[in-house]
Amino acid sequence: KVDIGVDQMSKEERTAIHTIAKRFELRSETITNEAKEKVIRIEKNTGKKGKGDIVRGERGRSKQEKFLHFSLYKENFSTGECISCMARGARTKDRFFSFAGTKDKRGRTLQRV
Repeated sequence: KVDIGVDQMSKEERTAIHTIAKRFELRSETITNEAKEKVIRIEKNTGKKGKGDIVRGERGRSKQEKFLHFSLYKENFSTGECISCMARGARTKDRFFSFAGTKDKRGRTLQRV
């Protein structure tokens, strides 16, 4: 466990310290010690969930980061056409988008994707 005094450091310098700690798979957090000084505490990552830690799921992503939900508003387009267009724009395959059923092509519709 190492405490680094950061009272005189800028936010960019503190962020750099956290980034380096993360790169070496160490746990870091900014705290105020007993002497009322702001310090960054760096310690070995024990795998236990602590303050601010994110529980990781598949492929290193957290469960919150795994999916993006949004509402698709469309007029005079089928759902498949819209999904294909968005997939091209995101440079990915349209099978990575999921939706429940198709909506009316000619109408103005709002659909959860």
